[in-house]
Amino acid sequence: MEKIKSLKIYTAAIIISVFLGIIIITVGFVVSNKKENPVSWVLHSYGNNVALYNGDEIVEVYGSIVLDTLPEEDRRQLDNGIMFSTREEAIKAIEDYDG
Repeated sequence: MEKIKSLKIYTAAIIISVFLGIIIITVGFVVSNKKENPVSWVLHSYGNNVALYNGDEIVEVYGSIVLDTLPEEDRRQLDNGIMFSTREEAIKAIEDYDG
């Protein structure tokens, strides 16, 4: 009788441990996925100019870059948005358009 009671306790402990492990792993994946997808920096057309976005927020508008003066391929890319992982990369790309 005592063996059956001990076996039930061990079984319950194993089931609870597995369940908690699954929860911890799931939370870990969710948190790590959020860290791997930081807000991107995007150069995008803005009227007849170019703006730098961080997520949905406009950080800066470059009035000195006039889309009408750029090659068609550059305008198309800016209309679609050009993504960068850092602000520095985006600023470097702006220098190519502003040059």
